[in-house]
Amino acid sequence: MRPPAKQLVGSASGWHFRLAAGVFVAIAAGEVAGQALRGPVGTGAWGWLALLGAGGWVVGLVWRERVGVGRAWSCCVWVMTMSLLAARLAQRNGFLFGRIEFASNQPLFIARVPLSVPLLWWMIVGGSYLVVEGLWGELRAGVSAFTAFVTAQMALMILPVVGSVRGYWRWPAVPNSSAPGSGAFLGLPWTALAAWFILGLSLAFGLVIMGDNWSSAEARTRRQAWAPAAVLLALTVVCFGANMLDGLWFAAMSSAANAVLFGAVVAWYLRDG
Repeated sequence: MRPPAKQLVGSASGWHFRLAAGVFVAIAAGEVAGQALRGPVGTGAWGWLALLGAGGWVVGLVWRERVGVGRAWSCCVWVMTMSLLAARLAQRNGFLFGRIEFASNQPLFIARVPLSVPLLWWMIVGGSYLVVEGLWGELRAGVSAFTAFVTAQMALMILPVVGSVRGYWRWPAVPNSSAPGSGAFLGLPWTALAAWFILGLSLAFGLVIMGDNWSSAEARTRRQAWAPAAVLLALTVVCFGANMLDGLWFAAMSSAANAVLFGAVVAWYLRDG
């Protein structure tokens, strides 16, 4: 029998989780308010970095509850290191994603890659994995594949935000790729969308191996799904506002679809609360 809503996050319901969740909600609300006052860029590069950092913090705490501190750190380092490496290779020789450039107005670079890039991947892949695992159970191949699918379809709302709207990412091979409505898909090469799925699948497969904790019956329950789903829901709301205000209607519709999906997951797990 599924535990009541107030018990869903287990040990992560302590002060550390409440603090992380409160910080994330405040930053997300500030980003939405910034969009209303300043337009689609919201609070700018620092606000975007803070949103991803706080969201990754919440996701990391849920991972800590699921697999312990050591494995949670291993999973986080795996996702962030491999996504950082993929971004750096794409930046240098166009590996997988096509040759990409990162705007210099972003704060905090690691190996010439903005810190927001690996934080974004950890927030999305780490969070999606927990949501999918709660829905899919012990089918490990299914967890990896569906996590990659969720990650890839989220690219339809995120890549326009970091590319066309904010101008943080740019593909020079696509003419005027920082301008709304340009290129194969709003200034993005189609290969970038395929690469998003491939990298997401690789990262999810690594999480299956390093985050394997099937010995505990509790680890197979769905109780960790609502918190990361709420984090991803907040991200979709921010992306929806940015895409809609910039007139990117297809990306805005993708954001709205994701909001419905993650909102339904949150409501499902908290319906007894």
